[in-house]
Amino acid sequence: MTRTMRLSPLALLALTMAACANDGDNETNAEDTGAETTDGSATMTTTVSTTDSATDTNTTTASTTMTTATTMTTSETDSADTTDTDTGPPPGCVSADDETAPRMEVTGDVESDTTLTCDTVWVLTAPVFVRGATLTLEPGTNVVGANGSALIVDVDARIEAAGTADAPIIFTSAQPKGSRQRADWGGVVLLGQAITNLPNGVGDAEGFADPPQYGGNDAAHDCGTLQYVRVEWAGFELVMDSELNGITFYTCGTDTTVDHVQSHMGSDDAMEFFGGGFDAKYIVASGQADDALDADLGFVGTFQYVFVHQDPSEPDGNHGLEWSNGPDNFTAEPLTSPAIANLTFVGQGPAGNAMKSIGFNIKQGAQMQVYNSYFTNVSGAGATFQDQATLDVAEGGVVVQGTFWGDHAGFGHQGMGPYSWDDAMWGDFLLGQDGNMDGVDLALDLTWTAPNVKPAAGGPADGAGVTPGAGLEATSYVGAVDPNGDDWTHEGWINYAID
Repeated sequence: MTRTMRLSPLALLALTMAACANDGDNETNAEDTGAETTDGSATMTTTVSTTDSATDTNTTTASTTMTTATTMTTSETDSADTTDTDTGPPPGCVSADDETAPRMEVTGDVESDTTLTCDTVWVLTAPVFVRGATLTLEPGTNVVGANGSALIVDVDARIEAAGTADAPIIFTSAQPKGSRQRADWGGVVLLGQAITNLPNGVGDAEGFADPPQYGGNDAAHDCGTLQYVRVEWAGFELVMDSELNGITFYTCGTDTTVDHVQSHMGSDDAMEFFGGGFDAKYIVASGQADDALDADLGFVGTFQYVFVHQDPSEPDGNHGLEWSNGPDNFTAEPLTSPAIANLTFVGQGPAGNAMKSIGFNIKQGAQMQVYNSYFTNVSGAGATFQDQATLDVAEGGVVVQGTFWGDHAGFGHQGMGPYSWDDAMWGDFLLGQDGNMDGVDLALDLTWTAPNVKPAAGGPADGAGVTPGAGLEATSYVGAVDPNGDDWTHEGWINYAID
């Protein structure tokens, strides 16, 4: 396998890099054994040195010297390809779990096209904004965040994080493996200029002392690419009582690419979507302390092949889906109206918080389409509604088909009402739609940190799928995984460990 590493130039010191101490790293090799070529007439030189002494055996210094815009390319021919069963980084890449790996601090704003390479662990110690530029991450790149840090891609910028199944791009805590906790760092925020139903079409992003703005009229706005990306241990409060999510999408449009993405062990929502709309596939939300997929303010995108696993010991684990139109105007357009197919939601179980662990909640007059999905091990209600405005659009606006419920505490409501439907009418409305069934046991292994959610071939999920709407792919089965196909939820880019 041939790998090409590119370290793009930084714009006139807009981004500064300072080396971080490597615990236990007494030796740093400054040489690259591959062949190096410099494109163009200018050069870029990166030197890394290590100083050992009786009093300081682990001090690493780094300097980056740059003349004019150029790209340094290093090509390596690896002796073997990695596979999905590999647990370490690909050849030439380093892992954040390796405390001896070289580390570089990223400070300041990224204001010119910049590439982070997989041979270094990149350290965030504060909010880092990408503005007017494209930030590219090589497959296999690890970025770690300290308290108070986050990565924010502004409306005039893009992120290109296209990993692979063998070389996922990982955003995780700067704490060593075994010491990581929710809210160790902020998370990833993407700001776009697609459409929201807020007044004037513009909003202030949550969780910032000086909030950036998002929104516009470009329905196709491209926030960039997240493929084979994992975000872990996020949700730090940059301002009091307003934590960030694992990944937050603010009005990202249809040209945005999101597939094979996991949000793991965050302190707020796994992913939240404020307006905009794009298609997302192969999504894992695990161990979040709030909602898994939270959509509002006019989000109109789609999700397919989704696995949500709640931490049974986390009392604040909330809805699998929480879809709302907006807190001030329940009829504002575009109405929040996402569609999802092939979701498997595993709740906290009988010992969980029945007021929190709920399959889905639809509120504020939002609409939804749910197809070929499965909700089980739910501590509370399998599905709830909230606000009379939701019931006003339910007929034709809340479509749930080909969907099974396993263990749950019935169907209900949230909020005070008064409502024109009672809980029994809500349950009848859901179960009366095409292909829906209650009390279905798919005999999945729901073990926390070691799940197996592939249904048995020939079992109840096999052949029970309906044809979904909203342009979603037709499948013949219920749930995230094809009973007769490969189990994508066990691929190597996914992490269920909690250390």
